[in-house]
Amino acid sequence: MYRRSPRLALLVALGAVSAVTAGVGGRADDVRVTIVPITASDRHSFVDPKLKEFAREVQKHEPQLTGFKLGTVSCLTVNVGPNKESFPLVDEEKADITVLGKDDTRQRIRLAVKTPRVGEITYWTCYDKFFPIVTRYLTLNERERLIVAVMVAPTAKEKDKK
Repeated sequence: MYRRSPRLALLVALGAVSAVTAGVGGRADDVRVTIVPITASDRHSFVDPKLKEFAREVQKHEPQLTGFKLGTVSCLTVNVGPNKESFPLVDEEKADITVLGKDDTRQRIRLAVKTPRVGEITYWTCYDKFFPIVTRYLTLNERERLIVAVMVAPTAKEKDKK
């Protein structure tokens, strides 16, 4: 797994994504979850301008990956609890997210994330930071590797309270 630096690079590279999702509201126990699918390949060298820093960090660990494309960003307001929400990725694949807990004093969220060919990962994360999950899934047409970036943020109403 990657060290912290690729997560920071992804946060910097995808900072504009959180601006797109800023207007979503919700209940007090809700959080805003953003999923960014990224495809990486050794068959082309195109790197989306928003992913240049992220690509450099990934290439330190997997130098054969030369091309990186940004997929369709999905954002949903999710309530803390046992219910999972599904987010579309690529090729009819999806990521299932369950918000297991919330610690507002430390601004941390506990998530369970299930992605294709990885299984379920449970972890604590800070608000407004992307957590990349490199999967073993290859897209059907292009045979590109799927990377799923997950970010959680408080809802707009929660931010207004502070």
